[in-house]
Amino acid sequence: MFATILKTRPVAGIAALISLAACSGDTTGSNTHAVQLSFTTNTSVPAAANRVAADFVVGPANELVLHRVQLVFGKFELDHTGAADCVGEAEADDDDGGGDHHGMGDECAEVSRNPVLVDVPLDDALHPVINVPLPAGTFSELEAKLEPARERFTDFNAANPDLVGKSVRVEGTFNGNSFVFSAPVRSKLEMEFDPALVIDETTRNATVSIDVRKWFTNADGSVIDPTAAGPDSQNLLQIESNIRRSFHAFEDDDERGEDRHEGHHGNDDGEHH
Repeated sequence: MFATILKTRPVAGIAALISLAACSGDTTGSNTHAVQLSFTTNTSVPAAANRVAADFVVGPANELVLHRVQLVFGKFELDHTGAADCVGEAEADDDDGGGDHHGMGDECAEVSRNPVLVDVPLDDALHPVINVPLPAGTFSELEAKLEPARERFTDFNAANPDLVGKSVRVEGTFNGNSFVFSAPVRSKLEMEFDPALVIDETTRNATVSIDVRKWFTNADGSVIDPTAAGPDSQNLLQIESNIRRSFHAFEDDDERGEDRHEGHHGNDDGEHH
């Protein structure tokens, strides 16, 4: 099976941009527009106090350092109203080998339905990852399925043996000792656009911001030891919960990587006619 492997490592300071052919009902006609999906770890918080080179430093004593973060997504979809459960219903189609959104009409627009590997940028910069033709319209949510690649995607799994059966992999050090944290986190992510994402001939980019800084922290700010996050442990449950709550999406045509809630063409009220 074909799989899409997308990585955001900069080459000479510029991240590679991968183009995809979307599969929704109206992505080959004249009323489609190429839209870029970018990723950032910039959450508009001061970064100087928790940065060592291109790594993330976490904790009051800088005890946790993150060197590499990888995520596997099973699919990305845009939802017009926020009520269609696009990735959930698409999963049922995938299981029976179908390729269409049965019963969903035009509520959903597919961005990608093959496994997508994202090497999450740890430099707070904006990294373009996907470029895909999408139908014109207004969308309330970006939906994503965080999950391990399924067995039938043999090319993807062969190319990424460290991620077989996993959707999250983190390399780093804790108290100076190297560790690798990996887990088969499965979650439907619903990232609401506020204001809504408007796709027309002027739309350039939507951004997904990931708050990686909070993955390994408790509510009181203390650091969770990733080496003590075994199966069914409270530490693992807390880390997985933190990961699920760390995603945020917004229209970002100026590619600033910051959500200023300006909406289409910088309109603060988000209205578009």
